[in-house]
Amino acid sequence: MKWKVFMTTITLQAIYRDGKLQPETELDLPNNTAVEIMIVLPISRKKASQSLFGAFPELALIEQDDFAWGKRLWQHGLEKQMRLLDGLS
Repeated sequence: MKWKVFMTTITLQAIYRDGKLQPETELDLPNNTAVEIMIVLPISRKKASQSLFGAFPELALIEQDDFAWGKRLWQHGLEKQMRLLDGLS
């Protein structure tokens, strides 16, 4: 027997209150319908404006210290490569 899988995605806003998610709009689903939920927490407007116009909202969570650490790590790797190349000549 072949199974056909049909998937519909519905995006909506909800409020978490008293241990339950309460959708802000009515859902047109039969009772006891199983669903899969992905929770995405909204980020502040300031952080959203710093995240490539919302294309990658998770980038808004990166702090200045994280960039400084990444820059130091990159510089260390670059210096190591330069030393290796100097040893070849």
